[in-house]
Amino acid sequence: MNCGEEFQDYLPLMIEKLGEDGLMQELAKGFDLLADPRSQTITFQSLKSNGPMIGLPQMTDCELHRMISEGDSYGRGELDLHDFCVLMVRTSPVLMRMAK
Repeated sequence: MNCGEEFQDYLPLMIEKLGEDGLMQELAKGFDLLADPRSQTITFQSLKSNGPMIGLPQMTDCELHRMISEGDSYGRGELDLHDFCVLMVRTSPVLMRMAK
């Protein structure tokens, strides 16, 4: 997804500083901040509402829907914790190069 802004990939630095377990704990915290408390998933509405509160840039509805659909492995229109973590790793160019 190209939002027209320069992407800064912090995940490799986080792994270096926190280790893999620490990174997963931080991703889980980020998930909790973005998730709908009722469904315990990241929905379009929870992402739209909570994203700006944690510093995500303002995105269009189309970009938000696209982000959800890119990570949604079950076709439900929402992200569970696993989907979110996989999406975060997949959007890290450095981590994807390391995995190859």
